[in-house]
Amino acid sequence: MRWLILLLCVGLPVVSQAATDYKLLESLTSAPESLHGQFTQVKFVQALDARFESTGRFDYQRGSSIRWHTLTPIDNLLTLTPRTISNQQGDTVLSSLDSQNNPVVTIFSDIFFGVMTAQWQTLAEYFEMEVQGSTQRWTVVLHPIDKSVEQVVTRVELSGDELLREVVLFEAAGDRTQITFIELQQ
Repeated sequence: MRWLILLLCVGLPVVSQAATDYKLLESLTSAPESLHGQFTQVKFVQALDARFESTGRFDYQRGSSIRWHTLTPIDNLLTLTPRTISNQQGDTVLSSLDSQNNPVVTIFSDIFFGVMTAQWQTLAEYFEMEVQGSTQRWTVVLHPIDKSVEQVVTRVELSGDELLREVVLFEAAGDRTQITFIELQQ
């Protein structure tokens, strides 16, 4: 679950020209109403000098739900809505959180939806953004401005072309998670 919280927390050089950055991001990126594809996630654990890889599928419906289905090394399904987070393995629900009982759910959901569906103004509530590139290849670096997010993530790097292709999370503890998206279909 911690890696998910880290995934929610998303940083190139910091620029305080937010309005200009939003317009640039909106011109560079696309976020369809729905999207599905596959992912490869590699976690680099500094203390162990080791890497752990997982793969799976994801899909989202903008503003409605995100399904993050890890297939290897274990079968695990994470389902997010703007107000809930559910984690299950097979038919067993491991956890189910609601924003009414846990305010962290709102932050996690805001960031996860923001990253996956290019909701830049939502991400700006938690991060300063540095934007570079063109429609062929863009990069956004997010630096946390929210103290609760800053305790978990030091920066997030997003890159893509028309669509988001890679996310790299740099954790406060020194670990790093790299997620690569492939076979994306609208």
